[in-house]
Amino acid sequence: MFANIYLNELDHFIKGNLQLKYYGRYVDDMMVVHRDLKNLKSVVPVIGDYLLSNLELRLHPRKIYLQHYSKGVAFLGTVIKPYRTYISARTKTNFICSVTACNKQAVSQPPTMELMNKFISSMNSYLGIMVHYKTAKLREKVVKTRISDVWWRFFFAMGRYRKLVKRNRNLQSC
Repeated sequence: MFANIYLNELDHFIKGNLQLKYYGRYVDDMMVVHRDLKNLKSVVPVIGDYLLSNLELRLHPRKIYLQHYSKGVAFLGTVIKPYRTYISARTKTNFICSVTACNKQAVSQPPTMELMNKFISSMNSYLGIMVHYKTAKLREKVVKTRISDVWWRFFFAMGRYRKLVKRNRNLQSC
């Protein structure tokens, strides 16, 4: 919330003064899309100067990417292309790695309530992000084939694998 308040001036500067129509920001991640590469190259130092002089912040020099819009814009775990947005390969890989790590813990020892809460929070975080994109087949495949049978005693999937829910029974006796 602090970032939204603190960087509100930057948002108005970019949209108003620089008149950049395709601009988005979430906390400290931002993206600008423009047809003209020269224009993009010219606004980077202007934005950097504005941040430094008005907000005492610096753009990270190694986190500025300029590329053609047809290749997509990587932003917040997604890739945004004209007429399509999908999750990034990194987000998909992290989801699968999270499932694998939770499975290893559950197989090595009976899951504690703390581990179950960690598992359901992690899974629902990924599923919650992915539900906004065309990922129904991916969600189904990962949930059906990658989640260990150990977990299915405690949870079930709802709404085309949109989220996992605890079963209604005494989990302490399992």
